[in-house]
Amino acid sequence: MADQATSMRKRGGGLGRFSLPDWAFLPVAAAVFAGLIMLAMTYRPTGQDPIVTDTQYLMTGPALGQLVPGPGTSVQLVTGAMEPLARMRASASLEAAGRLSAGVAAIIPPEFEAAVIGRLLKVEAELRAEPGSELTEARLGYFTTGGGDSGWRPVPVSEEFRTVGFCWRVRPDAPTNGVESVGVWPDVEGADRVLLVRELRVTIQPEAIDQATCEASLAAR
Repeated sequence: MADQATSMRKRGGGLGRFSLPDWAFLPVAAAVFAGLIMLAMTYRPTGQDPIVTDTQYLMTGPALGQLVPGPGTSVQLVTGAMEPLARMRASASLEAAGRLSAGVAAIIPPEFEAAVIGRLLKVEAELRAEPGSELTEARLGYFTTGGGDSGWRPVPVSEEFRTVGFCWRVRPDAPTNGVESVGVWPDVEGADRVLLVRELRVTIQPEAIDQATCEASLAAR
């Protein structure tokens, strides 16, 4: 009888707990996170919309309430006596979850998504650390699902508001699928330190502007 029970356990039978083999865990986890990302990217909160023109996407003021937190992050719109701010945190490190999440995401509308294909972009955020948090760095990225992305770019953070960003060219074959976004990873270490964001801006650069000129305009700030 004991031999029979042992044999069943070896075959995975009986009432023993089921567990995935190691080789299957990461693909399953990735699939679960991918589903969460797609759910977050298709969710549209109510409230004031970002300002969108032929060459610029601007999220500021009450429109910051449209930000969508991806897996590992959270965001809260802070209003009251001060101007509206997005109060962001990351409870997961960038290393653990940064490849599975767009962080706190600003969803790019279809008309602007179509306009950026093949173009050089200046992606900027006006932000600061919450006083006493000792946060010195965040990440900023531009994501075109299915068409490549900028990757997570490091941006410096201090306790005073400053505008930081990067320049990046969208691939000419990037699809328009309604899931493009600008993402912020508030805390690289995932220590729940607070990042305050006042503005997110994407500007399509004129055709005459090259990468070096775009980056020089950022360095001049």
